[in-house]
Amino acid sequence: MAQFITSLLLALAIVAASLAQTTTSSVSTTPSHISAQACADLNGYQSRTTKQCFFHVNETKSFIQAELHCNTKFGGHLASVHNGFDNLLITDFARTDFATIDQFYIGLNALDGSGKYTWLDGTDVDYTNWGYNTYNTQCVVVDMKTATWVRSDCFTEAYFVCSA
Repeated sequence: MAQFITSLLLALAIVAASLAQTTTSSVSTTPSHISAQACADLNGYQSRTTKQCFFHVNETKSFIQAELHCNTKFGGHLASVHNGFDNLLITDFARTDFATIDQFYIGLNALDGSGKYTWLDGTDVDYTNWGYNTYNTQCVVVDMKTATWVRSDCFTEAYFVCSA
């Protein structure tokens, strides 16, 4: 139990540090993005609506490890999703890129202790696509069969999508 609490506190500290680096005095409703050329050079998929570049990472990691990978490898975060088009875009590509799994992490979470879900990149939660809810957990995965969002245990290892 003590190890679980220590791990959870570490996870909260990492998320808090990540949010402190990305938020300003006013929260942006528009995610930051890299150029179309840089996205293509990194084998990403660029949204036509938000201009975010999405990267499907074919490795399994816990939620916090996945976020750190997105920070280090792409200078971004686990993906924030701001409309139905982008939700279907990342799910459709995931069906090809993650052919052997049925769900993947995005950056929505309730790790700050408020019970409210927020994006790791600090943007507003202006779109959701909740599916079934079997657990009261704090991280979110996308179900690839339905493109709906499901609450998940943050320590579960899963593939993930980053955005920058």
